[in-house]
Amino acid sequence: MTDYRTVGLVHLFIAAVSVLAPLIGAVVAGTFVRRRGRNARLAMIGCLVTAPGPIVLVLGTGLGLDTVFAGVEPLVALSVVSAIATLFHLVGFVLILVGALTDPTPLVAQRLPYPYAAPFHVHPTDAPPGN
Repeated sequence: MTDYRTVGLVHLFIAAVSVLAPLIGAVVAGTFVRRRGRNARLAMIGCLVTAPGPIVLVLGTGLGLDTVFAGVEPLVALSVVSAIATLFHLVGFVLILVGALTDPTPLVAQRLPYPYAAPFHVHPTDAPPGN
């Protein structure tokens, strides 16, 4: 006999991991924004786009497919909800791949307080007076 409470808790745990993993990925990618620039930003956005996929799937099945899709068969309704969740996953995955596989943007050189990169050059004619 199946214990439905245990199955529900396992399902809730899997759903929580499915939502938390992209959010943790977004935090990790956010820590690399300063060093990696646009690439880390794309990866962070990809993780944030991926996060709503499991939420849509859990809420779509949890609210009851018969109430959301009244005139449609349950299998068709589940397929529609799964397609919406898959769309979030695919768009996020593509953004993460673009961020990971493109060349990193070059770091901007630090600006010096004066416009010259080296100390002033002293010419032989620039000797102090009196010599």
